[in-house]
Amino acid sequence: MLWRPHHLIRARPNFDFLGKRKIALVLSTVINVASLVGVFVFGLNFGIDFEGGIAIQVRAKQGTVHLDDLRSTLGHLGVGEVSLQEFGDPSTALIRVQRQEGNNQCVANADRVMKKRAGDGWSVKPGPANTGDVEFASPQAMDGANWRDAVSRVGLTIQERQLPRGTVNTAKIEMTHEQRAEWCQQVAIKLVEDTIGNNYELRGTESVGPKIGEELMRNGILAVLATLAAIAIYVWFRFEWQFGVGALVALLHDVLCTVGLFVLLRLDFSLTALAALLTIAGYSINDTVVIFDRVRENMRRYKKMGLIELLNFSINETLARTLMTSGTVFVAVLALVLFGGPVLYSFSIAMLWGVIVGTYSSIWVAGACLVYLNLRPEQLRADEEKAAKAKA
Repeated sequence: MLWRPHHLIRARPNFDFLGKRKIALVLSTVINVASLVGVFVFGLNFGIDFEGGIAIQVRAKQGTVHLDDLRSTLGHLGVGEVSLQEFGDPSTALIRVQRQEGNNQCVANADRVMKKRAGDGWSVKPGPANTGDVEFASPQAMDGANWRDAVSRVGLTIQERQLPRGTVNTAKIEMTHEQRAEWCQQVAIKLVEDTIGNNYELRGTESVGPKIGEELMRNGILAVLATLAAIAIYVWFRFEWQFGVGALVALLHDVLCTVGLFVLLRLDFSLTALAALLTIAGYSINDTVVIFDRVRENMRRYKKMGLIELLNFSINETLARTLMTSGTVFVAVLALVLFGGPVLYSFSIAMLWGVIVGTYSSIWVAGACLVYLNLRPEQLRADEEKAAKAKA
């Protein structure tokens, strides 16, 4: 029996995509405006990468996470604002603690940790005013071994020159205010661990300073803008300027819609979210360029066909390819959503949405822009005829 290839669409369809362009543009405008309003009113749920602070992942030793109990317990620790959420499965939680200041409250927290981990005889108190120094006291004379062991319990690593000399039971650690603030992040982690350690085990921690967060945010925004500009310039030089503007509008549409999804679902907006935005931009422009290329080919081939009819014809011609590409990517990303785990969850959800909205914008948004930008097929044909005559 002769094998025949399978066709997703056996006959070329004849859908009037551009006939619905006004409805599509109204819908897109509403979604984009709502996304912008959401960003300014509710804000993005910035992850630890951008906001700075501490993220602590914990897992219940038995049963599931009880967020209300955890929130009540951690709300009185003196570490500032604490937010909690389930992280991947009902037995795992993500605890987010605001960035700690190197103030006396932090030193008091260190004293609590030291007493719990090293014994009641130990104490920690601030050094002289206007310094970042910290003073330690032990119930017995200190030597190198017990000194290192004790201070490591509160997240400090001490150099030899800072060790106490002789048979003394007090020592001062000289630190700047910035160094003490960094140390306070470790103190907060250990305090949380000591407080919930009977019922939860620590799975991982992450700490980011505010300067690093600001730099990452700035560089991330620049990366997205540079990508959009480079793609638009590429399309402009490859096609006519109307195609470049249409591609840029479609890309901005996809990025804004995806940012709106982060606001709506309160997904963590982190470096992986920026990676998702850049990936969506690349995927969307690939689909758009395929359609634009077919449009240009048909402009040469069908010289008497009107623009809207020609656009519909080109989109229908590439529809099978678009559906197969989008479908396979959708299935792959769906697998990431279901089995990729909590680390990739925000990225996977954004990509899943990006496949849908990228396909939509390639068909309706980019094509409609060519109509409203008054792309004239006869102009392209005239330019090509002039170029052909010049070569002859």
